[in-house]
Amino acid sequence: MHAKFQKTLYSVGVFRHYCGYSYFQDAVFLAVEEPDRLQSIQKEIYLPIAKKYQTSIANVEKNIRTVRDVIMKNGGEYLLVELTGCQFWLDKKPYPKELIEIFANYFSRYQGNI
Repeated sequence: MHAKFQKTLYSVGVFRHYCGYSYFQDAVFLAVEEPDRLQSIQKEIYLPIAKKYQTSIANVEKNIRTVRDVIMKNGGEYLLVELTGCQFWLDKKPYPKELIEIFANYFSRYQGNI
């Protein structure tokens, strides 16, 4: 699953040098493990990531927004349409929580390979 995740992000210009790359990856994998974590995203996703990387919740979210912005700048709206089947991503930028959920839903198919 990690290789597929990396390949997908690389396809829209998100590389490991972005601080948010690891945060986003961890957020997606936490949501894959337990989708209900998205209901309390700050407490159940951002806080564990912030503790792991010794940073703040605000910094985690900010860097995930940066990942989102890079994705959208590099044609990511078409990737989101492909992952969700919804055309409205062509005109809308997802919130970080939505982006995490989209990727988690897609990558939950590869859950056995985490």
